[in-house]
Amino acid sequence: MQLDPRWQGPVAFHEMLFGTWLSYIVLVLIWEKVLKSALREWQYALLTCLGSSFFLINHYLNYAPFYYWLINSYSLVFFFVWYWLGMRQCNRSVIWKCSALVLAIAYTLLFIGFELLARHAVDQGVHEFWILVAAYIGFAGVILWRRDPNPF
Repeated sequence: MQLDPRWQGPVAFHEMLFGTWLSYIVLVLIWEKVLKSALREWQYALLTCLGSSFFLINHYLNYAPFYYWLINSYSLVFFFVWYWLGMRQCNRSVIWKCSALVLAIAYTLLFIGFELLARHAVDQGVHEFWILVAAYIGFAGVILWRRDPNPF
């Protein structure tokens, strides 16, 4: 099945890739420094993957007639997974849980902001190649930062 090319939005791959490594850092800082409730690494990876997969909707289906239903439904899935991974078994106060949900919104907005930063750089004349290079260097930094010091 081919997607209707008229549905395609302006979001580009380099924007998503650039935003992903930065949002991973923000995600870890939100859970470990702000909420003081560290998640396992696979949980950070899952949340980041879900966050970056909004790219599929915003790039390929941005102008589809069902876009708003799809993006809102997917947002609910993201918030459910956020809750399920990090909050459902926590014996924390209502204020902490409300803060954690607000931080999910902040995370989403920061992810979008990082993507827009990449878009702005390209609009200002930086070739998308350099944005991608920066993203890969950023991912290497995240891997070094989050690696297990005793892998064996």
